[in-house]
Amino acid sequence: MQYVVQAGDTLFAIAQRFGTTVDAIVRANNIQDPNNIFVGQVLTIPTGAAQPTPKPPSPPSPPSTGACPELRLGSRGSAVIRLQNLLRNAGFNPGPADGVFGRRTENAVRAFQARQRLTVTGVVNIATWRALGENCGITPPPTPPTPPTPPGPPQEFHCPILRLGAVGPAVRFLQRLLKEKGFYNGVVDGDFGGRTERAVRQFQRQQGLAVTGVVNEATWRALGANCALEPQPPSGTPIATAVGRGLRHILFTNKRVYENGENVRISLVKTNITSDEINLRYNTSQVIEVTITDSSGNVVWVLSQNRQFAQFSRLITIFPGGTQLLTENWNQLNNAGRPAPPGTYRIRVENLATDVSLTVQIEIR
Repeated sequence: MQYVVQAGDTLFAIAQRFGTTVDAIVRANNIQDPNNIFVGQVLTIPTGAAQPTPKPPSPPSPPSTGACPELRLGSRGSAVIRLQNLLRNAGFNPGPADGVFGRRTENAVRAFQARQRLTVTGVVNIATWRALGENCGITPPPTPPTPPTPPGPPQEFHCPILRLGAVGPAVRFLQRLLKEKGFYNGVVDGDFGGRTERAVRQFQRQQGLAVTGVVNEATWRALGANCALEPQPPSGTPIATAVGRGLRHILFTNKRVYENGENVRISLVKTNITSDEINLRYNTSQVIEVTITDSSGNVVWVLSQNRQFAQFSRLITIFPGGTQLLTENWNQLNNAGRPAPPGTYRIRVENLATDVSLTVQIEIR
C-alpha cells in the first residue's frame, strides 16, 4: 500500500502505525538515510511480511527519554537530525540537517516555540517535541492513514544555475526534487556529481528540454522552482544598493529622465550572497512597499494605498547564488488618479521581510 508522509512523521511512527518495521520500510523504498524523509514523499508500506513473535507488553518508558530526548545547544546525533528535519518541515530554518545543535538550530527552536506559544527557552523538551508532531514514546493503535491536508500557498524557491561540480544546499534541493519525481536514487548529499548529472539529463529528456546536464532556468521551471541571473541595470539609470539579511539588494529604474505620462518601471533585485539558503516570511501577498515623493517631500504615490493584498502567510526561499527579481510600474498618476506634474521625484522601496530600504531619484519633464 502507499502512504504520503505528513508533517511530523518519522519512519518509526509510520512503522508502528502500520504494524511493520523501520527496516522493512527502508528496504521497500531504497531509503539511504532513515532520518531523512520529507512531507509529500510517497512511501510503499510493505504488507504480508512475516512479523517477529510479539513480546508481552512492557510498561511504557518515561516520555523524557527515548524518542523525545531533551536537546539543547551543543547536542549532537540522530535525534538532532530528526529535530532539524521537523523544524524545516514546519517552515523554519535550522541550517543543514547535520546532527549538530548550533546557534541556527537554537534560533529556529526559539522561533517555533514563540509561534506555538510555548515557553521560549531554545531547549527542546517534551512540549516542544509534541508541538512538532512527535509521539514521545506513546504509540497510538494503528489507524488508517488520513488524507493529506489541503496545501497552503505554495512556497517559492529561487535557485542558481547548477552544473557538474556544484555543491551546497541548492544541490540538495535539486536532488530531493529529482528523487521525488523518480529520476534520482542516490544520496541527497549536496554534491553535483555524475549520478546527479545523469538524473538531470534523464529529466530534461523526459520534459523535452535541451539535454545539457546543466540545471538552467527552463529546467528549474519544469522542476517547480525559479531561476534567474542577476540582471545588470541599464547604463545611465539611477541605482541604489544595500546588503541585509545576507541578500544583496539592487534598486533601479529603466530610465533617469521620463517624458510626461511615460511608464516608470521600478526593479528590485535580491541575490543571496551567503553559503546557506535564506527564508523570507511575509504575512500577505505584498512583498515590497513603494513610496514616491516630490521634491518638497510630499507623498505622491504609495503602492499599497487603495489596493487589496491576499491575506496568507508567504514563504520565499532564496538559495546561495539565487536571485529574485521584483518589478512594479508607476504610470505617473498620484493615488487620487491625477497626473504628477513635471519635476524631480524620489522612489523609495522597502522589502517587507528584510527591512532594507533603498531610494533612487528620477526626473519627469
